Amino acid sequence: MRPGLCLLLLAPLLLSACRNGDSGAGTFSADPLLGCFATRPRTPAEFRIEHQQGQYYVAFRREAHWQRDDTALQVSTRADIGRFFKDDADQIDKALVRPTGGFGLFHLTPGATLKGKAKDSDYMALVLIGAGPVFQVRCD
Repeated sequence: MRPGLCLLLLAPLLLSACRNGDSGAGTFSADPLLGCFATRPRTPAEFRIEHQQGQYYVAFRREAHWQRDDTALQVSTRADIGRFFKDDADQIDKALVRPTGGFGLFHLTPGATLKGKAKDSDYMALVLIGAGPVFQVRCD
């Protein structure tokens, strides 16, 4: 069989592997809040956002295993975002928060200039240890 034809036949299989099922754990997604994140660029993922049965969940890496939080995350309204970013809510494109507090992931609008924003990241997170920039990284 010719190499070009082999690639053509294998393309659907290869492309489906990029999505990693419906978990949202893959790095290729139209939804900017799905995938893996770390507090420093080019480091192993520390948490990931998954989408299952219409709900978002966060899973944290605990040693070599992922431990998913049982509480579904909520997509924030504009009013919710305004509570977290009083003067800069217009710079947040989309946000997920844990309804009981202690976790939030915020995707910034293009060109956002929030204080504390990393130049090479379009994300901020709120976790128990504080708030700051996070980086979308490859899922392992």
